Amino acid sequence: MNNRRWAVLSTVILIVAAIFIYQYYKSDSTSEAITEKVLNQDGYTVTLRSEHIPVEIFVKPEWINFNVDEPMKKDIQAAEIHNSTLLLDVVNRGNDIYFSFRTIFNMNNPSGAFIYNGYFTEEGIQTYTDTNVKLYDKNGEEIAVSQTGLGPGAAFSFGIEEEQQKLIKEGFYVKYNDFNVYNYMEK
Repeated sequence: MNNRRWAVLSTVILIVAAIFIYQYYKSDSTSEAITEKVLNQDGYTVTLRSEHIPVEIFVKPEWINFNVDEPMKKDIQAAEIHNSTLLLDVVNRGNDIYFSFRTIFNMNNPSGAFIYNGYFTEEGIQTYTDTNVKLYDKNGEEIAVSQTGLGPGAAFSFGIEEEQQKLIKEGFYVKYNDFNVYNYMEK
């Protein structure tokens, strides 16, 4: 009987240990864990592949809050570029409509590519000081941009003031040229 208890106890201990080891390695290889390590260059090499790639996104009319009483529209998947997803948040602030593009990195592998609006150096990440964004209506006419912003992370944003909003009723194009393409690889 005593040997049987030890066998059962040993088996349970091995199963629990295996679960903990699996969870440890699984949590270390999730997209979020890899992303954090890549952005901090912790165990990963990051190399610049292309600078200032042109990104064009069409913002559909149904994504735009034309009424100030509408709740913020969040997490609209606007584009997929180099294993990176651009999510759009839109809010009508009364005097303008504000558009924020956030970048989600899909780093599920120990190597790959991603976009970032800045430069990776040995000292860390250096972001741009200005936003290079242009807006065009469906006919190709330029729309004035107000209140541009960068960050956090690989995000950019801009506002469209009331007097320009009639130009975006049918949607509009966003042209952004400040993303760089990077390759990452586990060391």
